[in-house]
Amino acid sequence: MLLGYLFRTVDIRFILCSASLAATGSKYLTKLNFRPEIQGLRAIAVCSVAVFHVWPWLVPGGYVGVDVFFVISGFLITGVLLREVDRTGRIDLLAFYIRRARRLLPAAMLVLLLVALATPLWLPSALWRDGTNELVHSAFQLENWRLAAKAIDYLAMTTAPSPVQHYWSLSIEEQFYVVWPGLIIGVLWLSGKVRRPWRPMLVAVLGAILIVSLAASVWLTVVDPARAYFVTHTRIWELALGALLCLIVPASADTRIGERARRLLGFTGIASILAAAFLFSAETPFPGYAALLPTAAAALVIVSGQSQSSFSAFALLKTRPFQFLGDISYSLYLWHWPIIVFFTQQSGDAIGLWGGAAILTASVGLAAATKIFVEDRFRFRASLPARFRLVDLAIFAPVLLVPLIGFFAVSTEIARQQALISDNPTDYPGARSLFTNRPVPTVEAYAPSLPTIKEDKPQTDGCRLSRDDSEPIGCQFGDPKGQTKVFLVGDSHADQWVPAFAETASKRGWNGTSFTKLGCPLFPSMIVGPGGGRPFPECLSWGQHLLRIIREQKPTIVIMGQRDTLRAFPEDGSQAPVTDTLTQLWRSIENLGIKVVVIADTPFWATNPERCMARDRHCSVPYKSVRDHDPLVVAQRLYPHVPLVDFSDIVCPSNICPAVIGNVFVWRDGDHLTATYSRSMADIFGKRIDAAINEPRAAGAHWSNSRGS
Repeated sequence: MLLGYLFRTVDIRFILCSASLAATGSKYLTKLNFRPEIQGLRAIAVCSVAVFHVWPWLVPGGYVGVDVFFVISGFLITGVLLREVDRTGRIDLLAFYIRRARRLLPAAMLVLLLVALATPLWLPSALWRDGTNELVHSAFQLENWRLAAKAIDYLAMTTAPSPVQHYWSLSIEEQFYVVWPGLIIGVLWLSGKVRRPWRPMLVAVLGAILIVSLAASVWLTVVDPARAYFVTHTRIWELALGALLCLIVPASADTRIGERARRLLGFTGIASILAAAFLFSAETPFPGYAALLPTAAAALVIVSGQSQSSFSAFALLKTRPFQFLGDISYSLYLWHWPIIVFFTQQSGDAIGLWGGAAILTASVGLAAATKIFVEDRFRFRASLPARFRLVDLAIFAPVLLVPLIGFFAVSTEIARQQALISDNPTDYPGARSLFTNRPVPTVEAYAPSLPTIKEDKPQTDGCRLSRDDSEPIGCQFGDPKGQTKVFLVGDSHADQWVPAFAETASKRGWNGTSFTKLGCPLFPSMIVGPGGGRPFPECLSWGQHLLRIIREQKPTIVIMGQRDTLRAFPEDGSQAPVTDTLTQLWRSIENLGIKVVVIADTPFWATNPERCMARDRHCSVPYKSVRDHDPLVVAQRLYPHVPLVDFSDIVCPSNICPAVIGNVFVWRDGDHLTATYSRSMADIFGKRIDAAINEPRAAGAHWSNSRGS
């Protein structure tokens, strides 16, 4: 979160941005001044973010520090560009981009490089591949779009955080830096063509950007809050606000604002930022309207300027602690998040008081060293023409080297672990080992390998729909001409059964088809979407289309599976309407002469199992600690005519949920089976589905070996 905030893109010790909207002859203030209140504002922002990440219970809205930095960045970078226009009448794009790279990339690439080297050592191997992808996206300033894509990927929701995901805000700012100078050049060109002053035209452009982006932010925060947090177009208005400040605050503002007004503006701004940090939380719809509070507050502090009073925001922000933290704020932000991730992965515990203090102390120490030995070194050397090529090579080379180093290190280790897996399929019986007296073979490595475990998903050739798709696409299995037509339908918790279903369809000659959509069960009413907080109209549309297909094709059997956290929309919908709606759905399908079979949901791990598996391949958790409330089970009790098939005893035998059964990893994340283990369940899957279809149904009937739900 945060970042890119200009910091070393331009030395704020020599900037005071102001402008007049008068005719073309007016100039920006050419006297260069230090803005200590902005440096102090940075300290508040970075501390709010860092403390939020360490102790979220203490500052639950500390993420607003990102928004404060966006405003600062827009203000300062616009001042740099407009002073160049006033001085030279043009903008040297190449020189601008090189200056940005010299100020930002050295520290950023150093942290990425060290994270790349540390990942194979200190992170569970199940996280290596995803971590490498994020390293690449961070190096090329695209991390925010990577996280936005993960935010809409239901299967990525249980993934542990990456050590570099905080680079998302740096990515947004770098994207702004790429586009904004070009827009200014375009306005300069247009003003020459139409013979109009360019500053008012630039204000109009910025105003339009701000309004459109803010509207997009408000709208997307309602309909898709997870994606709204990361995408560029919902955040760019915050940088535009800072840029507008630079344009519309006149050069005389520093003398026009009285002391009393200056104190009021400054203290109101600081108080509003702190109010947002302490009163906002993860439940606050954000950015949207809520982001107006911290951004407007940052603008107030900037406008308040420098006060002569000892009782003012300026007097507070220019004190040594604020200035020190402001000086190291860029590096402090870069360092604190990787330290948190590595600490929690290694300790396995929540961050306590002393652990958090150690993390913050280490972060400050590394930030101070990075500022002195990396940021300042490149900043001063960059001014030496004789070293131009060497310095720039040292800066830009890591952009390519960091991803290559990370990719090489991870790929080498993945290949090594893959080579340890035996080619003999009998060495990996998986679930079959539960039904034989034969000893499980001793192997060098379990399947799938831990670095590839998150990719061990059913191969569905495009028929596992993403969240935004609403037209059902089926995957065909077994005999297309088979007399028994079987549909497997539901969300990713139905999709996890596709390998077992495919094997069963092939062996029994079924005409099998799977229809699955991530985060979306077959449910005829509006539900809460993945991540919660919003309706899921794409799911409702998909379900309606699928019910039409079921009515038209009239399969022999419909097998239904879904996640056990289904909630009707609105969010406070009670469990009763969900179960009632399910029973009505089943009855309507059975009235078509179609048999319905329901699969109870598999247990959830309370935490991601990859850390446990990386440390101890034989780790496990008690069944009772991972079993959640399942509306399918409750609904089946209300309508026992539909049989319930429960495989809990196959994934959690003897009331224990192990990470490994029969040399096969059971879980690819906290709540989805690996495709390898699902495939090993094909025999028992087929037998229990057969039993559910063919045996007489009775009240509460379910099919499992040792227990029901």
